[in-house]
Amino acid sequence: MNKAYYDIKNQCRKGLLVYLKNALSVIPKEGHYRMLDIGCGTGVPTLLLAEHFKGTITAVDTDKPALDFFRDTLIENHLQSNINIREVSFFDFQAENSSFDIILAEGFLNVVGFESGFKKAIAFLKPGGYFIIHDEYKNHENKISFMAHQNCSLMDFFILDENIWWNHYYKELAGQIEKNGSSEMLGYFSRDIAEIEHLKNDPVAFRSVYYLVRKNE
Repeated sequence: MNKAYYDIKNQCRKGLLVYLKNALSVIPKEGHYRMLDIGCGTGVPTLLLAEHFKGTITAVDTDKPALDFFRDTLIENHLQSNINIREVSFFDFQAENSSFDIILAEGFLNVVGFESGFKKAIAFLKPGGYFIIHDEYKNHENKISFMAHQNCSLMDFFILDENIWWNHYYKELAGQIEKNGSSEMLGYFSRDIAEIEHLKNDPVAFRSVYYLVRKNE
């Protein structure tokens, strides 16, 4: 694990948190929630959940270095009792059906497959619970049609265009890479450098969408 690398990535990612806050605003703040973050990574969205809602959070991912960094963050912020990190594939993750009030999937369903990931996640959600999804903006109408047949209601959605991604994340990340561009650090940033070049060459591919879903009572 390279702490400096994850520190930089997390700091840059905070520029996008305003949009996650907007998505979470559909959920009442009152209450004590049982929450699940699938594909939590280093925990930036997980910590926002902990900041906004009372309750407990299970955070699931398979990326051990990212989870090690996340565990250190929890210790530093005295949040070990509120957040339970599980190093396991989501498809191997076990929990009772209808056991979570809130499920968050930040850029995760596009990795595992929207429909298969959605079906497994929605089974874990209590009736009346909330499913917040941040996904790539592809096959949008097909996804809306699919969700309409999964015992849930689409409350709203909103799109993050390529300008948002550049101005609120990649611009800052590019500056940090240039500032911290030692040969060792450039190796850690190789994937990020490729993403920045991809954005410059094909900006439309970076559009994304938040879906705000509620499971039917």
